[in-house]
Amino acid sequence: MELISLYKKIAQKISITGFLISAFAVCALIFLGATYDEIVNDKNRQIERVQKEIESSKQTAAGSSDQLAALNRSIDSIRTALVSLNDFLKDYQGETYLSADRIAIETNMVIFLEEEVDRIQKSFRNKVISLYKHGKNYDLELLLSSKNPNEFLRRNMYLQKFAQNRKKQLQELSSKEYILAEKKKMLDLSTSSRRFYVESKRNEKTALAEKLNEINSKKNEIEFQSNALNLKNERLESDINSIKSFLENFEDYKDKFKDTKSVRLNYTSDNFDSLKGKLNSPLDISLIRNDFGIAADNSTGAELLNHGIDFSVAYGTRVFAVALGTVSIVGETPFYGSVVIINHTNGYHTVYAEMSEITVKPGEKIRLNQVIGKTGENMDGQGLHFEIWKYKTPLSPVEWIRF
Repeated sequence: MELISLYKKIAQKISITGFLISAFAVCALIFLGATYDEIVNDKNRQIERVQKEIESSKQTAAGSSDQLAALNRSIDSIRTALVSLNDFLKDYQGETYLSADRIAIETNMVIFLEEEVDRIQKSFRNKVISLYKHGKNYDLELLLSSKNPNEFLRRNMYLQKFAQNRKKQLQELSSKEYILAEKKKMLDLSTSSRRFYVESKRNEKTALAEKLNEINSKKNEIEFQSNALNLKNERLESDINSIKSFLENFEDYKDKFKDTKSVRLNYTSDNFDSLKGKLNSPLDISLIRNDFGIAADNSTGAELLNHGIDFSVAYGTRVFAVALGTVSIVGETPFYGSVVIINHTNGYHTVYAEMSEITVKPGEKIRLNQVIGKTGENMDGQGLHFEIWKYKTPLSPVEWIRF
């Protein structure tokens, strides 16, 4: 039992340094069998997998950022088009535009719009030339030359407002140009053709509004996924910090380990009652992350009931059957993912959950120490969830597995 107290000390030491999180929060026990180097290698494998996940998440996040940028451009374009359509259509609410007087008004309006478009174009052209001369370097120099933080903030707000005004003026120019072009078309159409043309613009407005809703829905979906991805990355970073912290503290106890690995027992008894305290672990490296019974969740403080134990071990590690039996269930559960349940004698059955791979099927006869699959992962990290039941009563695996 010396190793049990040893790894409780490790857990306490990590907790004191402030790095202990859910991965090793409840209990830290290592069963006899694994060597020091095997445990270190396993933790490094866990770190390597998490780092790959983080890199993959960052690439996905970059793709999402590009998608959001493209969607925002589409949204701006459609909104500008809708504003232009609205401005155009509000002059044609009734049918007075078909009269001779209305045609004369439209002709004068076209002349006025041409002058206004020309004025806006000249103003915008001057700003574009100024922007070309100074560019982003000018903006940066303006900010860096600030004499104090308050001046920096004022200049930054000015630059943002200036950029917004440029964007607003460009949208105004686009709208005016659109209305001018459309009114010129209207003047060239017959009376009956104008009515149909205006109606086609109303239909175009409806179609654009529907498209805008679709793009906004897509944008909201991507933003939700991006937020979830950011939360996942924060959790993965915490996982790495936790494992590294464990390894740093674990190094102090290197001399407590033997260099040789204990072999698995081949007990022949098919009486499960007689195996208490003698069972092989389902894993070669058995670091317990969460122990059997009631424990407090580190993030919420809520009390949780664990019907088994949770091992911390690298993704894809082999899982062994702890005794002779028959597979009763292979399936999926909401909280534990892929699950294998093996029935044993005298009403006992063992549960192996959070599996990434399962190599047995229902009804199959299982040998002692037979590989039944590989470990997976959940929100707490990489590992295996293991339970022992007698009929409808959960039992503490720590009391059954050989130390």
